[in-house]
Amino acid sequence: MHSDIRELTAGELNAVGGGEITVVADKDYVGIEVRVGGYGFAVWVTGGQVCGATYTPHHNGGTCIP
Repeated sequence: MHSDIRELTAGELNAVGGGEITVVADKDYVGIEVRVGGYGFAVWVTGGQVCGATYTPHHNGGTCIP
């Protein structure tokens, strides 16, 4: 069976869906956020905690785990 599923590069994601990828790194902070069409997720590490968030057009929410 042939599958047309493949990974998209950051440039392809942006071209296809107006996606937005943000990567931030500092001495005590590393994070990545991916959003496409109002939906997305974020994961970051700071101060000994791992944090995450999900985004939809009607909800933004997240949590941290020490």
